[in-house]
Amino acid sequence: MSVVKSCIKICLLTALSSSSFLSHGASNSEQPQLLELSQARLNAAQRYGTPLNDERSLQLSSSSWLSGLPSISLSHLGSLDNGNSYEQEVSLNLPIKSPGLHSSDKQLKQLTQAIQDQQLALQGLYLSGLLRQSIWDHRIASMKLTQLERKTQLLEKLHIQQKRLTDVGELPLANLLLLERELVDIELQQIDLKQQQAEALSLFSQLTGLQQIPAKIDESSHPVAASDLSSQEVVNHGLAQHPLWQLQTLQQQQQLLIIKSQQAGERDPWTLSLTAKNTSDDQVDDQQLGLGITVPLGFSSALSQTELSTWQQIHSEQNLNRDRIYLELKTQTEKLAKQQQNLQNQQALLQRGLALSRTITEELAKVKDQNQVSYEIWLRRYMDALDTESRLVLNQVTQQQLHSQQLQALGISL
Repeated sequence: MSVVKSCIKICLLTALSSSSFLSHGASNSEQPQLLELSQARLNAAQRYGTPLNDERSLQLSSSSWLSGLPSISLSHLGSLDNGNSYEQEVSLNLPIKSPGLHSSDKQLKQLTQAIQDQQLALQGLYLSGLLRQSIWDHRIASMKLTQLERKTQLLEKLHIQQKRLTDVGELPLANLLLLERELVDIELQQIDLKQQQAEALSLFSQLTGLQQIPAKIDESSHPVAASDLSSQEVVNHGLAQHPLWQLQTLQQQQQLLIIKSQQAGERDPWTLSLTAKNTSDDQVDDQQLGLGITVPLGFSSALSQTELSTWQQIHSEQNLNRDRIYLELKTQTEKLAKQQQNLQNQQALLQRGLALSRTITEELAKVKDQNQVSYEIWLRRYMDALDTESRLVLNQVTQQQLHSQQLQALGISL
Protein backbone atom coordinates (compact mmCIF):
# COMPACT_ATOMS: atom_id res chain seq x y z
CA MET A 1 0.00 0.00 0.00
CA SER A 2 2.95 2.33 0.36
CA VAL A 3 3.21 2.53 -3.42
CA VAL A 4 -0.46 3.50 -3.67
CA LYS A 5 -0.11 6.23 -1.07
CA SER A 6 3.01 7.54 -2.80
CA CYS A 7 1.23 7.79 -6.16
CA ILE A 8 -1.75 9.53 -4.61
CA LYS A 9 0.43 12.05 -2.80
CA ILE A 10 2.44 12.89 -5.92
CA CYS A 11 -0.71 13.55 -7.97
CA LEU A 12 -2.23 15.53 -5.15
CA LEU A 13 0.75 17.82 -4.72
CA THR A 14 1.02 18.29 -8.47
CA ALA A 15 -2.64 19.32 -8.70
CA LEU A 16 -2.93 21.59 -5.69
CA SER A 17 0.45 23.21 -5.33
CA SER A 18 0.27 25.22 -8.59
CA SER A 19 -1.50 28.48 -7.77
CA SER A 20 -0.01 30.62 -10.51
CA PHE A 21 -3.06 30.05 -12.73
CA LEU A 22 -5.25 31.91 -10.24
CA SER A 23 -3.58 35.22 -11.05
CA HIS A 24 -4.60 35.08 -14.70
CA GLY A 25 -6.83 37.84 -16.02
CA ALA A 26 -5.75 40.66 -13.70
CA SER A 27 -4.31 42.74 -16.52
CA ASN A 28 -5.29 45.96 -18.18
CA SER A 29 -7.63 46.11 -21.12
CA GLU A 30 -6.14 45.53 -24.56
CA GLN A 31 -8.82 46.37 -27.10
CA PRO A 32 -7.28 47.56 -30.39
CA GLN A 33 -10.04 49.88 -31.57
CA LEU A 34 -12.58 47.06 -31.64
CA LEU A 35 -15.55 49.42 -31.71
CA GLU A 36 -14.11 51.42 -34.61
CA LEU A 37 -13.52 48.21 -36.56
CA SER A 38 -17.11 47.09 -35.96
CA GLN A 39 -18.57 50.44 -37.00
CA ALA A 40 -16.43 50.51 -40.14
CA ARG A 41 -17.55 47.01 -41.13
CA LEU A 42 -21.19 47.89 -40.44
CA ASN A 43 -20.98 51.01 -42.59
CA ALA A 44 -19.27 49.06 -45.36
CA ALA A 45 -21.99 46.41 -45.25
CA GLN A 46 -24.67 49.08 -45.58
CA ARG A 47 -22.92 50.65 -48.57
CA TYR A 48 -22.62 47.38 -50.45
CA GLY A 49 -25.98 46.08 -49.33
CA THR A 50 -29.38 47.73 -49.31
CA PRO A 51 -29.21 50.73 -46.99
CA LEU A 52 -32.25 51.50 -44.90
CA ASN A 53 -32.01 55.21 -45.71
CA ASP A 54 -31.55 56.78 -49.11
CA GLU A 55 -28.15 58.47 -49.29
CA ARG A 56 -29.79 61.44 -50.97
CA SER A 57 -31.48 62.25 -47.66
CA LEU A 58 -28.09 63.37 -46.39
CA GLN A 59 -28.12 66.16 -48.99
CA LEU A 60 -31.50 67.56 -47.99
CA SER A 61 -31.62 71.07 -46.57
CA SER A 62 -34.09 73.82 -45.78
CA SER A 63 -34.14 77.44 -46.84
CA SER A 64 -32.88 79.90 -44.28
CA TRP A 65 -35.50 82.56 -45.14
CA LEU A 66 -38.30 80.91 -47.13
CA SER A 67 -40.90 78.71 -45.46
CA GLY A 68 -42.21 77.34 -48.75
CA LEU A 69 -41.96 77.66 -52.50
CA PRO A 70 -42.42 81.07 -54.15
CA SER A 71 -45.52 81.44 -56.31
CA ILE A 72 -46.54 83.60 -59.24
CA SER A 73 -50.08 84.77 -59.76
CA LEU A 74 -51.33 86.11 -63.13
CA SER A 75 -54.62 87.81 -63.73
CA HIS A 76 -56.30 89.49 -66.72
CA LEU A 77 -59.58 91.39 -66.39
CA GLY A 78 -61.46 92.72 -69.41
CA SER A 79 -64.47 95.04 -69.44
CA LEU A 80 -67.78 93.54 -70.55
CA ASP A 81 -69.10 96.94 -71.69
CA ASN A 82 -66.01 98.27 -73.38
CA GLY A 83 -63.80 95.80 -75.14
CA ASN A 84 -60.89 98.21 -75.14
CA SER A 85 -60.66 98.33 -71.33
CA TYR A 86 -58.66 95.69 -69.45
CA GLU A 87 -56.50 95.15 -66.38
CA GLN A 88 -53.48 92.85 -66.13
CA GLU A 89 -51.59 91.94 -62.98
CA VAL A 90 -48.50 89.84 -62.23
CA SER A 91 -47.56 89.09 -58.63
CA LEU A 92 -44.55 87.27 -57.16
CA ASN A 93 -45.39 85.89 -53.71
CA LEU A 94 -42.61 84.94 -51.32
CA PRO A 95 -43.51 83.02 -48.11
CA ILE A 96 -41.02 84.52 -45.68
CA LYS A 97 -40.14 82.92 -42.35
CA SER A 98 -41.24 84.92 -39.36
CA PRO A 99 -38.65 85.95 -36.72
CA GLY A 100 -40.16 83.37 -34.35
CA LEU A 101 -39.84 80.64 -36.98
CA HIS A 102 -36.22 81.63 -37.59
CA SER A 103 -35.50 81.18 -33.90
CA SER A 104 -37.32 77.85 -33.54
CA ASP A 105 -35.72 76.49 -36.74
CA LYS A 106 -32.31 77.31 -35.34
CA GLN A 107 -33.13 75.42 -32.14
CA LEU A 108 -34.58 72.52 -34.15
CA LYS A 109 -31.40 72.28 -36.19
CA GLN A 110 -29.32 72.05 -33.02
CA LEU A 111 -31.67 69.45 -31.53
CA THR A 112 -31.62 67.41 -34.74
CA GLN A 113 -27.82 67.35 -34.71
CA ALA A 114 -27.82 66.34 -31.05
CA ILE A 115 -30.33 63.55 -31.81
CA GLN A 116 -28.13 62.26 -34.64
CA ASP A 117 -25.12 62.28 -32.30
CA GLN A 118 -27.04 60.28 -29.71
CA GLN A 119 -28.24 57.82 -32.34
CA LEU A 120 -24.64 57.30 -33.38
CA ALA A 121 -23.66 56.86 -29.72
CA LEU A 122 -26.51 54.38 -29.29
CA GLN A 123 -25.24 52.41 -32.27
CA GLY A 124 -21.79 52.36 -30.69
CA LEU A 125 -23.27 51.19 -27.39
CA TYR A 126 -25.19 48.40 -29.15
CA LEU A 127 -22.04 47.21 -30.93
CA SER A 128 -20.13 47.47 -27.65
CA GLY A 129 -22.69 45.19 -26.04
CA LEU A 130 -22.26 42.58 -28.74
CA LEU A 131 -18.47 42.84 -28.54
CA ARG A 132 -18.48 42.51 -24.76
CA GLN A 133 -20.83 39.54 -24.97
CA SER A 134 -18.67 37.71 -27.51
CA ILE A 135 -15.42 38.55 -25.71
CA TRP A 136 -16.51 37.45 -22.26
CA ASP A 137 -18.44 34.39 -23.45
CA HIS A 138 -15.28 33.28 -25.22
CA ARG A 139 -13.08 34.08 -22.23
CA ILE A 140 -15.24 32.19 -19.73
CA ALA A 141 -15.61 29.19 -22.05
CA SER A 142 -11.83 29.20 -22.57
CA MET A 143 -11.23 29.43 -18.84
CA LYS A 144 -13.50 26.47 -18.17
CA LEU A 145 -11.86 24.46 -20.94
CA THR A 146 -8.42 25.26 -19.54
CA GLN A 147 -9.48 24.11 -16.11
CA LEU A 148 -11.02 20.94 -17.50
CA GLU A 149 -7.91 20.25 -19.57
CA ARG A 150 -5.78 20.71 -16.47
CA LYS A 151 -8.03 18.33 -14.54
CA THR A 152 -7.90 15.84 -17.44
CA GLN A 153 -4.10 15.82 -17.46
CA LEU A 154 -3.99 15.16 -13.72
CA LEU A 155 -6.58 12.40 -13.92
CA GLU A 156 -4.84 10.77 -16.88
CA LYS A 157 -1.58 10.80 -15.00
CA LEU A 158 -3.31 9.23 -12.02
CA HIS A 159 -5.05 6.77 -14.37
CA ILE A 160 -1.72 5.53 -15.74
CA GLN A 161 -0.39 4.98 -12.25
CA GLN A 162 -3.58 3.30 -11.07
CA LYS A 163 -3.65 1.03 -14.12
CA ARG A 164 -0.17 -0.26 -13.34
CA LEU A 165 -1.24 -1.08 -9.81
CA THR A 166 -4.48 -2.68 -11.01
CA ASP A 167 -2.61 -4.84 -13.52
CA VAL A 168 -0.42 -6.29 -10.74
CA GLY A 169 -3.41 -6.79 -8.45
CA GLU A 170 -2.59 -4.13 -5.84
CA LEU A 171 -5.78 -2.13 -6.53
CA PRO A 172 -9.29 -3.29 -7.50
CA LEU A 173 -10.62 -2.63 -11.01
CA ALA A 174 -13.42 -0.44 -9.60
CA ASN A 175 -10.88 2.24 -8.69
CA LEU A 176 -9.74 2.45 -12.29
CA LEU A 177 -13.32 2.58 -13.60
CA LEU A 178 -14.13 5.49 -11.30
CA LEU A 179 -11.32 7.48 -12.87
CA GLU A 180 -12.50 6.62 -16.38
CA ARG A 181 -16.03 7.75 -15.48
CA GLU A 182 -14.67 11.11 -14.33
CA LEU A 183 -12.82 11.48 -17.63
CA VAL A 184 -15.98 10.74 -19.63
CA ASP A 185 -17.91 13.42 -17.70
CA ILE A 186 -15.17 15.91 -18.46
CA GLU A 187 -15.28 15.13 -22.19
CA LEU A 188 -19.04 15.76 -22.22
CA GLN A 189 -18.54 19.17 -20.62
CA GLN A 190 -15.78 20.00 -23.11
CA ILE A 191 -18.08 19.42 -26.08
CA ASP A 192 -20.60 22.03 -24.88
CA LEU A 193 -17.88 24.52 -23.93
CA LYS A 194 -16.15 24.22 -27.30
CA GLN A 195 -19.44 24.99 -29.03
CA GLN A 196 -19.93 28.08 -26.84
CA GLN A 197 -16.37 29.14 -27.57
CA ALA A 198 -16.84 28.73 -31.32
CA GLU A 199 -20.11 30.68 -31.32
CA ALA A 200 -18.55 33.55 -29.37
CA LEU A 201 -15.55 33.69 -31.72
CA SER A 202 -17.87 33.61 -34.75
CA LEU A 203 -19.82 36.61 -33.45
CA PHE A 204 -16.60 38.48 -32.68
CA SER A 205 -15.23 37.77 -36.17
CA GLN A 206 -18.44 38.97 -37.82
CA LEU A 207 -18.26 42.21 -35.87
CA THR A 208 -14.57 43.02 -36.25
CA GLY A 209 -13.21 40.82 -39.03
CA LEU A 210 -10.55 39.56 -36.61
CA GLN A 211 -9.97 35.86 -36.09
CA GLN A 212 -8.47 36.13 -32.63
CA ILE A 213 -9.83 37.79 -29.49
CA PRO A 214 -7.37 40.06 -27.65
CA ALA A 215 -5.76 38.50 -24.60
CA LYS A 216 -6.20 41.52 -22.34
CA ILE A 217 -9.85 42.52 -22.13
CA ASP A 218 -10.31 43.58 -18.51
CA GLU A 219 -12.07 46.97 -18.18
CA SER A 220 -11.54 47.37 -14.43
CA SER A 221 -9.25 50.34 -15.10
CA HIS A 222 -12.37 52.19 -16.24
CA PRO A 223 -14.35 52.91 -13.04
CA VAL A 224 -18.13 52.79 -13.10
CA ALA A 225 -18.36 56.21 -11.41
CA ALA A 226 -16.53 58.54 -9.07
CA SER A 227 -15.71 56.94 -5.72
CA ASP A 228 -17.22 59.83 -3.74
CA LEU A 229 -20.74 59.16 -5.03
CA SER A 230 -23.28 56.95 -3.27
CA SER A 231 -24.73 53.92 -5.04
CA GLN A 232 -27.96 55.78 -5.83
CA GLU A 233 -26.06 58.80 -7.13
CA VAL A 234 -23.96 56.50 -9.29
CA VAL A 235 -27.10 55.06 -10.88
CA ASN A 236 -28.78 58.43 -11.44
CA HIS A 237 -25.61 60.07 -12.74
CA GLY A 238 -24.89 57.17 -15.07
CA LEU A 239 -28.41 56.93 -16.44
CA ALA A 240 -28.55 60.69 -17.03
CA GLN A 241 -25.64 60.22 -19.47
CA HIS A 242 -27.05 57.07 -21.09
CA PRO A 243 -27.48 57.52 -24.89
CA LEU A 244 -30.94 55.97 -24.82
CA TRP A 245 -32.08 58.31 -22.05
CA GLN A 246 -30.47 61.30 -23.77
CA LEU A 247 -32.11 60.40 -27.07
CA GLN A 248 -35.54 60.12 -25.46
CA THR A 249 -35.09 63.49 -23.73
CA LEU A 250 -33.97 65.22 -26.93
CA GLN A 251 -36.88 63.78 -28.90
CA GLN A 252 -39.30 65.11 -26.30
CA GLN A 253 -37.69 68.54 -26.48
CA GLN A 254 -37.98 68.44 -30.27
CA GLN A 255 -41.68 67.57 -30.17
CA LEU A 256 -42.35 70.27 -27.56
CA LEU A 257 -40.55 72.92 -29.60
CA ILE A 258 -42.51 71.99 -32.73
CA ILE A 259 -45.89 72.13 -31.00
CA LYS A 260 -45.10 75.44 -29.32
CA SER A 261 -44.07 76.90 -32.66
CA GLN A 262 -47.33 75.71 -34.22
CA GLN A 263 -49.38 77.04 -31.32
CA ALA A 264 -47.82 80.50 -31.66
CA GLY A 265 -48.58 80.53 -35.38
CA GLU A 266 -44.90 80.71 -36.26
CA ARG A 267 -45.38 78.08 -38.97
CA ASP A 268 -47.73 80.41 -40.86
CA PRO A 269 -45.49 82.43 -43.21
CA TRP A 270 -45.27 86.14 -43.72
CA THR A 271 -46.09 86.60 -47.39
CA LEU A 272 -44.15 89.25 -49.30
CA SER A 273 -45.79 90.16 -52.62
CA LEU A 274 -44.11 92.02 -55.50
CA THR A 275 -46.82 93.15 -57.90
CA ALA A 276 -46.79 94.68 -61.41
CA LYS A 277 -50.15 96.01 -62.66
CA ASN A 278 -51.19 97.42 -66.02
CA THR A 279 -54.57 99.17 -66.51
CA SER A 280 -55.55 100.32 -69.99
CA ASP A 281 -58.59 101.75 -71.81
CA ASP A 282 -59.19 104.14 -74.69
CA GLN A 283 -57.86 107.12 -72.77
CA VAL A 284 -55.46 105.80 -70.10
CA ASP A 285 -52.63 103.34 -70.10
CA ASP A 286 -51.42 103.10 -66.51
CA GLN A 287 -48.62 100.87 -65.20
CA GLN A 288 -48.03 100.33 -61.49
CA LEU A 289 -45.52 98.53 -59.28
CA GLY A 290 -46.41 97.55 -55.71
CA LEU A 291 -45.06 95.85 -52.61
CA GLY A 292 -47.30 94.12 -50.09
CA ILE A 293 -46.87 91.96 -47.00
CA THR A 294 -49.29 89.65 -45.24
CA VAL A 295 -48.66 88.98 -41.56
CA PRO A 296 -50.74 86.43 -39.59
CA LEU A 297 -52.18 87.76 -36.35
CA GLY A 298 -51.41 85.66 -33.29
CA PHE A 299 -54.39 86.53 -31.13
CA SER A 300 -55.05 82.93 -30.13
CA SER A 301 -53.68 79.43 -30.56
CA ALA A 302 -53.11 78.39 -34.15
CA LEU A 303 -53.57 74.72 -33.24
CA SER A 304 -56.64 72.78 -34.12
CA GLN A 305 -58.06 70.41 -31.52
CA THR A 306 -57.00 67.47 -33.69
CA GLU A 307 -53.38 68.63 -33.72
CA LEU A 308 -53.43 69.30 -29.99
CA SER A 309 -54.94 65.89 -29.18
CA THR A 310 -52.40 64.14 -31.40
CA TRP A 311 -49.51 65.87 -29.68
CA GLN A 312 -50.89 65.15 -26.21
CA GLN A 313 -51.13 61.46 -27.07
CA ILE A 314 -47.55 61.40 -28.42
CA HIS A 315 -46.31 63.30 -25.36
CA SER A 316 -48.01 60.86 -22.98
CA GLU A 317 -46.52 57.88 -24.82
CA GLN A 318 -43.06 59.46 -24.68
CA ASN A 319 -43.39 60.03 -20.93
CA LEU A 320 -44.42 56.42 -20.38
CA ASN A 321 -41.56 55.21 -22.57
CA ARG A 322 -39.11 57.43 -20.68
CA ASP A 323 -40.28 56.08 -17.33
CA ARG A 324 -39.99 52.52 -18.64
CA ILE A 325 -36.45 53.14 -19.89
CA TYR A 326 -35.41 54.62 -16.56
CA LEU A 327 -36.88 51.78 -14.50
CA GLU A 328 -35.38 49.09 -16.75
CA LEU A 329 -31.91 50.64 -16.75
CA LYS A 330 -32.05 51.35 -13.02
CA THR A 331 -33.18 47.80 -12.21
CA GLN A 332 -30.50 46.28 -14.42
CA THR A 333 -27.76 48.48 -12.96
CA GLU A 334 -28.72 47.72 -9.35
CA LYS A 335 -29.00 44.01 -10.13
CA LEU A 336 -25.48 43.95 -11.58
CA ALA A 337 -24.13 45.88 -8.59
CA LYS A 338 -25.63 43.31 -6.21
CA GLN A 339 -24.22 40.45 -8.27
CA GLN A 340 -20.80 42.09 -8.13
CA GLN A 341 -21.04 42.37 -4.35
CA ASN A 342 -22.12 38.73 -4.06
CA LEU A 343 -19.15 37.60 -6.12
CA GLN A 344 -16.79 39.60 -3.93
CA ASN A 345 -18.30 37.95 -0.86
CA GLN A 346 -17.94 34.53 -2.48
CA GLN A 347 -14.27 35.18 -3.24
CA ALA A 348 -13.19 34.98 0.40
CA LEU A 349 -15.35 31.91 1.03
CA LEU A 350 -13.97 30.15 -2.03
CA GLN A 351 -10.40 30.82 -0.91
CA ARG A 352 -11.23 29.40 2.50
CA GLY A 353 -13.02 26.43 0.93
CA LEU A 354 -10.02 25.74 -1.32
CA ALA A 355 -7.69 25.72 1.67
CA LEU A 356 -9.99 23.31 3.51
CA SER A 357 -10.32 21.04 0.45
CA ARG A 358 -6.55 20.85 0.12
CA THR A 359 -6.12 20.03 3.77
CA ILE A 360 -8.86 17.38 3.72
CA THR A 361 -7.46 15.70 0.61
CA GLU A 362 -3.92 15.73 2.00
CA GLU A 363 -5.10 14.20 5.27
CA LEU A 364 -6.98 11.47 3.42
CA ALA A 365 -3.87 10.72 1.39
CA LYS A 366 -1.84 10.31 4.58
CA VAL A 367 -4.02 7.51 5.96
CA LYS A 368 -1.72 4.58 6.52
CA ASP A 369 -4.35 1.89 6.10
CA GLN A 370 -6.09 2.53 2.78
CA ASN A 371 -9.02 0.40 3.94
CA GLN A 372 -9.96 3.08 6.48
CA VAL A 373 -11.31 5.31 3.75
CA SER A 374 -12.78 4.25 0.47
CA TYR A 375 -11.07 5.18 -2.72
CA GLU A 376 -14.29 6.70 -4.06
CA ILE A 377 -14.48 9.17 -1.16
CA TRP A 378 -10.89 10.21 -1.67
CA LEU A 379 -11.43 10.67 -5.39
CA ARG A 380 -14.54 12.76 -4.81
CA ARG A 381 -12.67 15.00 -2.36
CA TYR A 382 -9.86 15.23 -4.88
CA MET A 383 -12.34 16.39 -7.57
CA ASP A 384 -13.96 18.80 -5.13
CA ALA A 385 -10.61 20.46 -4.50
CA LEU A 386 -10.03 20.91 -8.23
CA ASP A 387 -13.57 22.19 -8.76
CA THR A 388 -13.20 24.70 -5.92
CA GLU A 389 -10.00 25.99 -7.47
CA SER A 390 -11.78 26.33 -10.82
CA ARG A 391 -14.67 28.22 -9.20
CA LEU A 392 -12.18 30.58 -7.61
CA VAL A 393 -10.60 31.36 -10.98
CA LEU A 394 -13.97 31.76 -12.70
CA ASN A 395 -15.19 33.99 -9.89
CA GLN A 396 -12.38 36.43 -10.62
CA VAL A 397 -13.15 36.42 -14.34
CA THR A 398 -16.88 36.77 -13.72
CA GLN A 399 -16.23 39.86 -11.60
CA GLN A 400 -14.41 41.41 -14.55
CA GLN A 401 -17.29 40.44 -16.84
CA LEU A 402 -19.83 42.01 -14.49
CA HIS A 403 -17.80 45.21 -14.43
CA SER A 404 -18.08 45.37 -18.23
CA GLN A 405 -21.80 44.68 -17.99
CA GLN A 406 -22.17 47.53 -15.50
CA LEU A 407 -20.42 49.89 -17.91
CA GLN A 408 -22.76 48.68 -20.65
CA ALA A 409 -25.86 49.20 -18.48
CA LEU A 410 -24.74 52.75 -17.70
CA GLY A 411 -24.32 53.50 -21.42
CA ILE A 412 -20.53 53.54 -21.51
CA SER A 413 -19.17 52.17 -24.79
CA LEU A 414 -15.82 50.50 -25.36
